[in-house]
Amino acid sequence: MVAQTTLTVTHGPLASPTYIDGGASGDSVGDVRIWRFDAQASTNEPAVMDWLMTTTGQVDSATQLESRMTTSVVTIGSAGKDTILLQGIGMYPTAGATLKRNAPLERAVVGGTGHYIGARGQMLTTRRGQGHYEHNITLID
Repeated sequence: MVAQTTLTVTHGPLASPTYIDGGASGDSVGDVRIWRFDAQASTNEPAVMDWLMTTTGQVDSATQLESRMTTSVVTIGSAGKDTILLQGIGMYPTAGATLKRNAPLERAVVGGTGHYIGARGQMLTTRRGQGHYEHNITLID
């Protein structure tokens, strides 16, 4: 049996990201969205989340969703040395540009530093009401 540890990180509504129109003019493959924002960890420590999201697939006409690849670093605590690195692909609506409410998205935990050195597992992100987000990170030993 694999031992698991769960950590939850939450935050409220976000400001608009820095947007780089990297592909064809307008919404297209290659566009990049960048965020850095404060959050709160279930360990009662502050957290900072850095997100880099790149559009990798055009809008599917049936779902009106496009694929975006995300790399994210979650820093836990104020010292800045305990980080969890995340990667994954998600399907996002172009209208509104955020996850659908209560439709969880999984991403892989691919590493970490400090207390989380060598971390692996997954993160499940859920958009809650009024733009609040919950990120449940499951680390496996």
